[in-house]
Amino acid sequence: MKTYILLAVLFLGGAPGAGAQETAAAAENSEIRGYYDKAFGYYVAGDYPKAIEHWSMVLRSDPKQTTARNMIEDARKKMAGTSADLKGALSRLLERGRYADALLKLEELLATDQTNPYYMGLQGRLRKIAALAPARPSSSKAWSAASEGISAWLGEKEDLPFAYDALRYAEELAPAEKVFGKLIAALEEEDPQLKLNDTKPQNSGILEHKKKLALDQIYDSKFYLAVKELEGVLRLEPNDITALKRAGSAYLQLKDYRQARRSWKKALQLSPEDTQLKEYLDALETADAEARKK
Repeated sequence: MKTYILLAVLFLGGAPGAGAQETAAAAENSEIRGYYDKAFGYYVAGDYPKAIEHWSMVLRSDPKQTTARNMIEDARKKMAGTSADLKGALSRLLERGRYADALLKLEELLATDQTNPYYMGLQGRLRKIAALAPARPSSSKAWSAASEGISAWLGEKEDLPFAYDALRYAEELAPAEKVFGKLIAALEEEDPQLKLNDTKPQNSGILEHKKKLALDQIYDSKFYLAVKELEGVLRLEPNDITALKRAGSAYLQLKDYRQARRSWKKALQLSPEDTQLKEYLDALETADAEARKK
């Protein structure tokens, strides 16, 4: 019995049955036999994409080959497990700011899933970033902000406006770090609309500008937009009392009393002498109680 017939039995389980008989019958076809031999060789070596490619050639020659179909399914399951492990390793490298290492891991991942549009796009972005910053050099406040921005830039749910703000904040915190300016330029090149849409005055800090925007939006009853601006500020500066107070006001108008309470309570912990915050919280409890009665 041919080696590839024995392998089919071993991988599919059990004694030679319909699948093995079908494969044995296919042995008379030298072209199919060649595809099977190569497919099992790739399978044993762990090169599942190549194995699938050759089993697919078997099916193109003879669509009734259920052994090839079953082996394709089995190889795909093994690929899914491998991809999950690689994806986890990639995420950990990105979280630690090891961008050059993450690029190498991504290339391994692409070998298992060559048509994934997210991985393909991520590869181009990660190449730019790794060329400028192979690894996060420190855990300074500036680099923490930059890392937040890079994560938003590279994420599956990309947030390029936040990435732009975070990198500019990093540059404000450490103007001597030339790499921040280069990262900002690379992001502007990728999405020129970021710079075109920017309304920040030249002499204003990015977070101060965002807090002012949010205040204007609250006055204009654009509460969802205000919350988005303030959430961006608090992502970079979680203890910004002004942002917490304004976020509480926006959440209150949206009748999200839980988030309003959380924002104001945190602000009061940071500024316990703020009588205005105590008044806000008292008014919130009254509004919440009245809402519960309805």
